[in-house]
Amino acid sequence: MKIISSIKQLQDAVGKVAHAIPAKSIDPRFENVHLSVDSGTLTIYATDGELSITATIDVETNDNGNIAIKARTLQDFLRSMYDTSVSFAIERQEISDHGTVMITTDKGKYRMPCLFESKPEKQDKSYDISLELPTSELQDLIQKTIFACSVDGMRPAMMGVLIELEGNVITAVSTDGHRLVRCRKDSSLDIKEKQKIVVPSRVLSIIQKLAQQETIVMSIDSDRRFIRLTSGNIVLDAALIVEPYPNYEAVIPVEHDKQMIIERSIIYDSVRRVGRFSSIGDVKMVLDGQNIRIMAENTNEGESAQEELPCSFTGEPITIGFNSRFVEAALAHIDENEIRIELKSPTTAVIFKPNSEEQQDRLIILVMPVRINN
Repeated sequence: MKIISSIKQLQDAVGKVAHAIPAKSIDPRFENVHLSVDSGTLTIYATDGELSITATIDVETNDNGNIAIKARTLQDFLRSMYDTSVSFAIERQEISDHGTVMITTDKGKYRMPCLFESKPEKQDKSYDISLELPTSELQDLIQKTIFACSVDGMRPAMMGVLIELEGNVITAVSTDGHRLVRCRKDSSLDIKEKQKIVVPSRVLSIIQKLAQQETIVMSIDSDRRFIRLTSGNIVLDAALIVEPYPNYEAVIPVEHDKQMIIERSIIYDSVRRVGRFSSIGDVKMVLDGQNIRIMAENTNEGESAQEELPCSFTGEPITIGFNSRFVEAALAHIDENEIRIELKSPTTAVIFKPNSEEQQDRLIILVMPVRINN
C-alpha cells in the first residue's frame, strides 16, 4: 500500500485527531492513530473510548487498506519535518498483523512499525437534532461558560456545560457550586419542546481548537447520549454526560433591591490589585452612596490595600465579601465596557451582567459571596 501527500497536510490532520489521544492510557488501542485509505481518500482517526476525532484528506494512491501507527511516533516525525512531498509505503510482515511503514522525502528515508487492521465497523447513530452555528458564536458560548465548570469528579454533571435548546434559543449553563454562568444565543432551529444535554468540558475545549470553518454543525442523537460536531473535514464524536444537571434556575435570585453600574475595566483592575494583598484571596466591598470601596489585608505580613471607585449605586449600603479570583473571572468574561452588579444581602448570590438592555438577558454570571471578618 502506498500513499503520497504533503507533510503540511498530514501535520494538520494528525495534529487535530491527536487531541483525542489520552495523556495516559493502559489500553494500547488508544495510543494509536488509525489510517484508512479508500478511493483516494485518507481517513485519520483517534479515540480514547469516549471521544473520537476523524479527519479526511485527499491523497495520491491507488490502494485500499487500514493500519495503525503509534500516535506519538507519527506526531514527533511530522512536527520535526519541513513542508515537502512525502511517500508512505506500507509493507506487511509474513503471517502477521505487524508491518513497516517506509517513509520517503526529498532528503531522507525513515521507517516505523505499524499494525494492519480490518476495516472499522461503522456505528451509525440516529441524529434527530442537527443545528448549524456560526463558529464565532459557538466559540463565544464555550468561552463564556467553560471556565465555571467543576473539576470535582464526585459531581460529574457539573464537569460539563448544560446545553438547552428551546424555540430558536440555545442556552448554555455551567457551575461549580460557587459561581454560575448562563449564556444565550439565537439558533437556526425552532424546537417546541425543550431539549437538554450535558457536554463534557473537555469536548468543548477540544472543539475550540479544532474549529476551522465559518460554521459548525452540532448533531445530537435520539437517545441524548452522543454528540457530533462537524467543522470542515474534521468530525468529533463524543459521549454526553447522562447524569441530570442541577436545577440551576432555583439558585438565580429573582429580585434584587440593590444595583451598581460601573465601568468594567476600572473595577476589574482594582480587584486584581487589591486581591493580591489578601492572605486568602478574598476582598471586601463596601457600597455606600456613589462610591465603592474595595479592601483586603494580610495581617500575617502586615499588608493591606484599599481603593475607592466612583459608581452609580442604588439601594441601602451593603458590605460584602468575595473570592477575588471568582470576581476577576466573571468580569473578564463580560465584553461590554459598562456592567451591572445586582445584590440583595451579604449571603445571597450576586449577579454580574452587561448593562445594555439588549445584552442583559444574554449573559448573567452569579458569584456567591464569602463570609468576611468585620
